[in-house]
Amino acid sequence: MNADRISKTAWLYFSISLLTILEAFVKLSWLAPFTSVVIVLFVVIEFKYIPRRQRIAGIILAILGIVGAIWSGHWDTVLFDAIARSRTFLLLFFAVSWLQFPANHSPSLQAVRTAILNQQSGRRFLFLAYGVHVLASILNLAGLSLFSTAAREQKDSYLKRRVAMALIQGFTSASCWSPFYVGMIVVLVAIPTLKWSDVAPSGAVLAMALIMTGWLYDRFAVRQDTGTSLTRAPTKSDLSALEISRAMLILGLLIIFVMAVLELAGVSIPIALGLVSPPFAIIWFSFTKFQSRSPIQRGMYLAGKVVGGLPSLRNEAMVFVAANILGLGVASAVPTSDLSSAISQIIPWADARIFLLFTIFVMCGFIGLHPVIVILFISSVLPPEALGLRDWIVGVVYLGCWGLCTMISPFSGTTLFMSRETGVPAHVIAWKWASRPTIFQSFVLFQVTIIIRHMTL
Repeated sequence: MNADRISKTAWLYFSISLLTILEAFVKLSWLAPFTSVVIVLFVVIEFKYIPRRQRIAGIILAILGIVGAIWSGHWDTVLFDAIARSRTFLLLFFAVSWLQFPANHSPSLQAVRTAILNQQSGRRFLFLAYGVHVLASILNLAGLSLFSTAAREQKDSYLKRRVAMALIQGFTSASCWSPFYVGMIVVLVAIPTLKWSDVAPSGAVLAMALIMTGWLYDRFAVRQDTGTSLTRAPTKSDLSALEISRAMLILGLLIIFVMAVLELAGVSIPIALGLVSPPFAIIWFSFTKFQSRSPIQRGMYLAGKVVGGLPSLRNEAMVFVAANILGLGVASAVPTSDLSSAISQIIPWADARIFLLFTIFVMCGFIGLHPVIVILFISSVLPPEALGLRDWIVGVVYLGCWGLCTMISPFSGTTLFMSRETGVPAHVIAWKWASRPTIFQSFVLFQVTIIIRHMTL
């Protein structure tokens, strides 16, 4: 790792991650405020490199939150708390960044990728969606990037659309239950009374429903007999037992190590990932054959590449800081008890409130609002008790809506990533390709959520 080539803001982001981990074990009153200052410094320095639309949106959200904080009379406490809350999410992005490069260069995972891409027509959509779902549920964006070239390689626009939508739906559906996703972390932070185990089983049901409805829509509303065949990987599709075993070993070890740290250290999921992902990724990558380097050189190369690339997370930092300021700032100025009474009178049925939540999320996603903004805002202004709903069912709704919103928002990380990979504008993917199936899926997920709720009453 060549420290001279790593920018100052990369070290700032690295410091944010280390300070966040340190705070989980050392209780010092100055750590959270100091970390908040470092976060602000990082965003300010990287601000000019953030896309113009996201800069404008971030400024508007932050101003609204600041006005609310000032109105409450406790602006300093509210702002520091809001910025400090974002450090958990920034740590998660840091942890996930370590896994992307070794995943893309793993022979075992590449073999799994090839086998899935070479499936026969008629079942390829499901194999793609479920393949991405399983890998991404553990490797996060690394699981999606492993398959993204499949969409980029398609010359036919019709096939490009189908492949891209299979990948997007497989990836976003994992956010309904996976502890390795920022969506789950946002929900657990927004509803502190929840644990991952409280919502994961129901979230997994929503994930399966999302993939199956996406497949049904593709099969009956999109699929055509054009005579154009999918561009496939040029190798055989049969997986050897050794390749399967290696892939399962890699994923299994990562899960075991993260869960062990969770149980033994009693820390949150982002902290566990922040502790496990860097050494795991370095050891993993050191065993791959990359540019004829020695294992130590490969490990140092990966560390330099990951740390040096941390400034690219500036967009995520801006969005999450602004969303937290908006949520806590407005919530500090809004009388929640009055809103709770008004909602009970206007919408007396619990199922109707759940339908309203789904509708709000889909509409906000369509106009480009990231779900983190909606979740942090609603949860701050209207906690589960104010909605008259149990905390776990609200958490399940949020998780289901997270996947829906990221598919139809042209500004979500998923849509922007797929746009870069396919060369198709983000608004085309979100508003033309994903809008209709997402509306269909939102109704299905609403019905599934209602069934789950009534089965547990």
